[in-house]
Amino acid sequence: MSEGETKMLALSLLFFLTSHLISVVHSAECTVARSGTEDDSPAILKAFTDCQVDSTITFSQANYSAFTPVSLTGLKNVTVHINGNLLLPQNVSRVQHEINITDNQPSTYATPWFYFEGEEVSIIGSDDPEWGAFHGFGEQWWNVGNRILRPQLATFNVTNGLLRKLKVIKPIAWGWNLPGRNLRVEDHFVDAAPHNGTRDNTVSFPFNTDGLNLSGHNITVDGYYGHNGDDCVSVINGGKDIVAQNGYCGFSSHGLSIGSLGKGGAVQTVQNVLFKNWTMDGAVYGARFKSWTGGQGFADNVTWEDITLVGVSTGIFVTQNYYDQDKGARPQNTNHTSTKVSNFLFKNFTGSLAANWTDGTCISNPCWNFVEGIDNTKAIIFDLYPGTALNLSVEDINIHPMNKSSNATTVICDPNALASGEQDTLGFQCNTGPFAVTEIKPSSGAVKTAGSKAVVALVSVSALVLGSLLH
Repeated sequence: MSEGETKMLALSLLFFLTSHLISVVHSAECTVARSGTEDDSPAILKAFTDCQVDSTITFSQANYSAFTPVSLTGLKNVTVHINGNLLLPQNVSRVQHEINITDNQPSTYATPWFYFEGEEVSIIGSDDPEWGAFHGFGEQWWNVGNRILRPQLATFNVTNGLLRKLKVIKPIAWGWNLPGRNLRVEDHFVDAAPHNGTRDNTVSFPFNTDGLNLSGHNITVDGYYGHNGDDCVSVINGGKDIVAQNGYCGFSSHGLSIGSLGKGGAVQTVQNVLFKNWTMDGAVYGARFKSWTGGQGFADNVTWEDITLVGVSTGIFVTQNYYDQDKGARPQNTNHTSTKVSNFLFKNFTGSLAANWTDGTCISNPCWNFVEGIDNTKAIIFDLYPGTALNLSVEDINIHPMNKSSNATTVICDPNALASGEQDTLGFQCNTGPFAVTEIKPSSGAVKTAGSKAVVALVSVSALVLGSLLH
């Protein structure tokens, strides 16, 4: 993208934001009633119906029993203050029954308990650490390994939206799904760590407790703190122009992820993503890209930058050949296709690897994340499909195995899978062995990446403006 085109995009974004959001008037106010013991879902639906447009909706500082899934749609210019807590049923059978019969629109992975849809919608939590939370009571599911009919917590299918200071406590599985446009998430908190389990123990492991799944356009996540057992933030099919920055991922996160993409040969895409300034503590991966064997589509212009690793199994992981290892051997790629990847940059990764290259999600033989040659010294694993990965670069990497120097750091990379000329831009010697830095030579792809990064930077600026105009 040229400089002129970039400026035009900036002006169009700012015009859109100012023309649509400079005047925010709320003419109605609703306080959600609370029964105390019975299901408060009907009262929630009533408040969101009565105050559907140009309104403020407030949850008082109390516990609300959200015992039935709700679909809160048709919202326009609405601000929601969650000064209390929303509690799902603690009865597992009831949750399974309700999620099985709800008409809530399914997301990529599951059906959400809360479904929000509309325009100019803000959901604001509480500064008080005890309030502004969604409680899933997920530990009773984790303790017995129950992964049947699990809900996703919430979908935020909104154009021009803000999520601020929301807390997710012991979710059953997936957290927030964001398929909307022009969204900003600030100071998000996730507690999906078990009280009676560890990172390396399958017992009580919080399977599939993704923090944020992003499939929309023009999204900024600024401020995140979480402990979970799957992707901290994942950008999935359809995600475009996304910035996720200033976060901490603990317990056993599966990383700052793109994908998975291309399951069943599907054509799926992700474009223009920046992950910046994250600490990954105890994670299986720091940065991850995952697409399925035989997938189609592409992932283009993704940067992971300024990532601190603390006891992480693998620092950087890219696979275009994923498959369900608990269902047998890798299937034949009969179509000879792969989700193409291009313009990936991994820059300024520092820190340490863990003693264990997997975690409590390892319930198959081989493990779901097994790669031939993997051990606890692998800073980088590139499991590429031949000739379909272009302009991947690694810069300023200082990762060392536990209790060892960086001289003991190793990588997995098959040079036969590299496209012609890719070793020149890779930044390390593609082999299976010691990590060895190489000079990055200029390429035509680097010009494209620089232009695309300007677009991602504009997403961050426009989302910041969005947040200030909304509130």
